Amino acid sequence: MSKNPLFELVGKKTLITGATGGFGGELVKSFLHLGQIVTATGRNLSKLESSQSLGAKTVDLDLTDSTAIKDFSKNCDAFDHVILAHGIKGPRPMRMINPEFTLNVIQTNLLSTLDLVSNLLRARKINSPGRIIFISSVSAHFGANNNTAYAASKAGGEAAMVGLARDLLHKGITVNNIAPAAIETPLFEGGKSEILEEKNYPLGIGKTNDITDAATFLCLEGSKYITGETIILDGGCTWLF
Repeated sequence: MSKNPLFELVGKKTLITGATGGFGGELVKSFLHLGQIVTATGRNLSKLESSQSLGAKTVDLDLTDSTAIKDFSKNCDAFDHVILAHGIKGPRPMRMINPEFTLNVIQTNLLSTLDLVSNLLRARKINSPGRIIFISSVSAHFGANNNTAYAASKAGGEAAMVGLARDLLHKGITVNNIAPAAIETPLFEGGKSEILEEKNYPLGIGKTNDITDAATFLCLEGSKYITGETIILDGGCTWLF
């Protein structure tokens, strides 16, 4: 009888940023269920306490604070998997965008990611072989109404992901990206927007387990030959963007 590949993940150490968000919170639950040792970062203390109650090690970490990132990287465990699920959206029409708003979105979604990964690598806190997984958005490829700054930050993250994958080839660390369309999370409960109408999704509206399943696959031994790639999770709706 063949061994269940999910057993490969038992005991692996995983860092999940943005653990107090819709995607991050579900990733924490899923990876704990798989027997991983999870470190969860975020800024919402009550939600961090919820992750802690499930068995995760939690860290109140502001990823826009370079000093905090440096201190965390020096003192944290070495991780087998790093999943970058943090970020902000902040929809705003282009005519209402100013440099301060744009800088905040790009600082949170892009610059903080690069700062964290750079510090973890410098401190040798990503094991080899290892996995780094970005979470972006289909808006990086197709745009999104009133989310120009967000789309730009996610597109920048995907470009950085490809470059990082090349840089880390010799270390046996793969770097990939998951780009979801709109996923049904508690954020969308009640008064769903038109973009979430079932008719727009030939394969149905995305669920959070679609994100966790893709992330799980990218952490398995079976994905070791994949790097620098983006998995688009859209239920067949990308042309609508």
